[in-house]
Amino acid sequence: MLGRIFGMLLGLALGAAGYAILNPGGLEGRIPPIPLGPFAPQGHVLAYAAMGLGLVIFIAALLPKGPGGPGGGKRSKGEQPIVVDFSAPAPAPAPTSSHDSPHAAHAPAVPPPAPPTPPQGHAPPDAVGAFAEARRALHAETRAEHWPQAAELVRRLSSLAATDREHMLAAQDRGDFARGQGHFEDAAEAYDDALTYARKLGDRAALADALINVGDVAYDEQRLEAAVHAYEECLALRRDLAAGDPTNLSAKRRLSLVLERLADAREDRGHRMRALDLYKESLGVAQHLAAANAARYGKDLEFTRRRVAELEAKISAI
Repeated sequence: MLGRIFGMLLGLALGAAGYAILNPGGLEGRIPPIPLGPFAPQGHVLAYAAMGLGLVIFIAALLPKGPGGPGGGKRSKGEQPIVVDFSAPAPAPAPTSSHDSPHAAHAPAVPPPAPPTPPQGHAPPDAVGAFAEARRALHAETRAEHWPQAAELVRRLSSLAATDREHMLAAQDRGDFARGQGHFEDAAEAYDDALTYARKLGDRAALADALINVGDVAYDEQRLEAAVHAYEECLALRRDLAAGDPTNLSAKRRLSLVLERLADAREDRGHRMRALDLYKESLGVAQHLAAANAARYGKDLEFTRRRVAELEAKISAI
């Protein structure tokens, strides 16, 4: 946020300098002439160059940040979202042999449409199996980068879902695909749906997962207040879950992730001291994880140490 303000001020200053070169003594004599020395003959060129550069810097400062991954460009931990071309229609299935299609030998079969959804909590085994098989197929297709087939499975998951948990998972997958494609509004809507189902389930781990997704897409869109709110609720859950199972390293890493996501959002709002405190807390968790499994968590520790050093340097420079 401070960088954005600085960019806007710098752009305005360059524009004003260019205007002053072009109009010495303007505004009823309030603009003093700017001595250009040996560059005076090129005064008009310098003026227009300064004004043009100022305009570019000002516009760049106004533009929203592009996502560099889950939670923005500063994030390195966590998985990348899957990118799918939703503009391309999924091909209609046709009977082929393994020799007719390059994908047929390893592409999982797409399950048939599920029967009408029965009352909640009483899904027949075949409906439950169809949803689970569709998700397995989705994961296989995304690993193989068969995007049209994967997109079609994402579209069908909601119709196959028969329970609150399945509806939550279908919405979560839909949000992941939309976010990976850069359709942040669609992703936000899907993640909100997943959050609604997670609250109905009362599963704290599922609720924490849903909240961090809501926070991440809000951060991507620079809706920092919404991101902070989601991350803080998620953090409370992650602390409880990690404290309740001290030997669970995955729970501790998830705690470290949300601490750093909240820290990044706090930093972008100008709260660097709060961000540093959160990163230092994450550093303690990362050190514990690296001591337990250096091969798996060593890079996380390096990243967190680097971010702590960066924030300390920024605060010291103020």
